[in-house]
Amino acid sequence: FFFSLTPFDACPIVIRLASTMALPTKAQALIAEFIAMTLFVFIGCGAAVASEIKSTVTADNPNQNAFDTLGVALAFGIGIAVLAYSIAPISGGHINPAVTLAFMILKQMSIVDGLMYMVVQFIAGILGALILWGCTASYGENGATPAGTSVTPYGLGANEVINIGDGSAFLVEAMGTFILVWTVMMTAVHKKSIAGNIAPIAIGWSVFLAHIVLIPLTGCGINPARSAGPHIVNAIVGAATPRGVWTFYVGPFVGSAVAALSASTLMGCLEDSDEGEDDKANDNKVDIDA
Repeated sequence: FFFSLTPFDACPIVIRLASTMALPTKAQALIAEFIAMTLFVFIGCGAAVASEIKSTVTADNPNQNAFDTLGVALAFGIGIAVLAYSIAPISGGHINPAVTLAFMILKQMSIVDGLMYMVVQFIAGILGALILWGCTASYGENGATPAGTSVTPYGLGANEVINIGDGSAFLVEAMGTFILVWTVMMTAVHKKSIAGNIAPIAIGWSVFLAHIVLIPLTGCGINPARSAGPHIVNAIVGAATPRGVWTFYVGPFVGSAVAALSASTLMGCLEDSDEGEDDKANDNKVDIDA
C-alpha cells in the first residue's frame, strides 16, 4: 500500500527519490512529524520564555519590548524553516495541523492519513512543552518568583488573547494562518512556483511575519499543536485557562481552509502548467510505503 504526499509537492523541498532507494514508511513519516513538532515547540516557546527571563533579569521589566518580539519571531520563523528542510523528504514537513488540513481539503492526503498526522502533532506539542518545563522549572528557586509566573515559568509561552477582543483574536489568528498556508501553497505546491528547494525559507519568513504582527495581540498561535502543548501542560498543573483559548484552534483551521481553497480555485495551484507536466508532478511526489 502506498500513498502519495503531494506537497512535496506537499511541502518544502522538491527531492526526487531514485527508484532504487527505499521509500519512507508511514511510520517514519509520523515519527518525523513527531520529532519536528516537539523541537518546534521547544524552540519557539523556549525563545518566548527566555525573552521574558532576560527582560525581567536585565531590565526589571516583565513587559515584552521590541527586541524580544523580534527575537521570538525569528526563533519561530527560522525554526520552522530548519525543521521543514530536515523532514520534508520523509513526511512532507507539515509540522502544523492547519497545514495538514489544507492538504486534506485539496485531497492531497486522505482523511485517515491527515488525522494520523494531526494526532501525532498534538502529542508532540505536549511533549515539547513538557521538555521546556523541565528545562526551566528551577528558574527562580534561588530568588523571588519571576513576575508573571504562576505554576510554570511564564506559562511556557502559552498563547493568550491580550489586548483585543475574542472576535478580533479569531480574525487575526485566521489571517496569520492564511499568510502561512498561502505561502506553502504558492511556493511548495503550485506547479508554476519558482521557489524549488528554497520553499522552506519563504515559509519560514511567512511564520516570522505573522509573529511580528500577532505576538502583541495573541502571542501568535497559527498552529493548533503549538498552542495546545503549553495550554494542556498548564491545565494539568492547575493553571487558569487563558482568555479566548478557542480562537487558537478555530481561527487557524478557518484561515488554512480559506487559503487552501483560494490558492486552488483562484490561482490553480494544482493545475499543470503545460502538457506533459503530469510526469513531472509524479516525479516530485513522496511515496510512503505502509
